[in-house]
Amino acid sequence: MNAIFRLTAVHWLFLGFILTGASITARAAENPAFLKFQAKGDFTEVVAHLKHGLEAAQFQITAEENLSKGLEKNMHLFPEGKWNTIGFDNVTAIHFCSLVFNQEAFNINLDWSILCPFKLVAYTTKKAPKDVTLVMIRPTYILAKDTHKKAKEVGRKIEDRIVAAIKEGLSH
Repeated sequence: MNAIFRLTAVHWLFLGFILTGASITARAAENPAFLKFQAKGDFTEVVAHLKHGLEAAQFQITAEENLSKGLEKNMHLFPEGKWNTIGFDNVTAIHFCSLVFNQEAFNINLDWSILCPFKLVAYTTKKAPKDVTLVMIRPTYILAKDTHKKAKEVGRKIEDRIVAAIKEGLSH
C-alpha cells in the first residue's frame, strides 16, 4: 500500500478532532511542574471520558474525591466573604495507578513509590462552567534531578503514557 494512504490510529484521532470540532488542548502551565489540559464540555462527562481513557490505558482508578463538595460542606469555617473567592464550581481529584509502572519503579527505587497513585485534578469555575481544566504534577519534573541513571527515562515513559491516556479519554 502506498505510504501516503497509510494512516495510523494517531492520525485518525487527530483527523477526528478536526472534523468533529472537539476541543482539547494541552498547554504549558505557568508552573513547569504542572501538566495541564483544557477541555470543553459538561464537567461530569469530561471526567467520565477522562477516567475511561485512563482505564483503557490500563491505569486503575484508586480514588475519586469531590473536593468542591467537601469545601462547600465546611464553608461555615471561613469568615464572611472569604469562602470561594476564586469562584470555583466543580473540583474533583482522581487518583490512578499503573501496576506495570509500580513494579518497574519499585524494582529501581522505592522512593519513587510517591508517584503512584498519580493525582489529577479536574476543575471548572462559575464564570466558565464548560471550560474544564485538568492539572497534575509531571512525573518528569519529579524525577528530573534524581541521580539514578534510569530516572529520566522512566519519568518520560510514564508521563507519555499518561498524556496519551488523557488525550484518548478526552477525544470521546
